[in-house]
Amino acid sequence: MLEINYKQDSTIQTVHYNSPADFMANERLETPDLEDYYQITKVTDSGKPIELSDKTIGGLFTKFEKDGL
Repeated sequence: MLEINYKQDSTIQTVHYNSPADFMANERLETPDLEDYYQITKVTDSGKPIELSDKTIGGLFTKFEKDGL
């Protein structure tokens, strides 16, 4: 399970996806769940942290895209 904690305005929100592939599919929709500019505070896949150089939703999308998802 992919868990993303991100800042929306001044609050921390959490969203879950069954897998990184589900997150990628959602981000490709005309109206995705999350805005690219949201700042990520923490992201884990099956409980394992994912390190990001660009700590935004767009950065996470780019990382997974580079990983071939």
